[in-house]
Amino acid sequence: MRPGKLRHRVDLLQPTREKDGKGGYTAGFAEIATGVRAFVEALDGREAMVGQVMEGISSYRIWIRWRGDVGAKWQVKYGAIDLNVTAPPSNPDGRREWLLISASSGAALKTA
Repeated sequence: MRPGKLRHRVDLLQPTREKDGKGGYTAGFAEIATGVRAFVEALDGREAMVGQVMEGISSYRIWIRWRGDVGAKWQVKYGAIDLNVTAPPSNPDGRREWLLISASSGAALKTA
């Protein structure tokens, strides 16, 4: 990956749990980083039956500079698209220069 390819901006969101005052928790996401330079690549699109409704699902590959805090339960916001991280982010070259994130949009978005 070349730094010049990082032409997109994404926001990184970490899952949160807050007490609801009734003994339970409310799940959500908190922005950890905004405007992170990234290279976002759409891989494929398909339809899946979710409940009784057909929904579109798209897969993405996202490259950012190395960060050691991004987890498999995080979300990435790319413009108006909310993406779920679908696998633990990887360090493809082993040198901690780049982080490769696999993500998807569409049906069954996580709520944390």
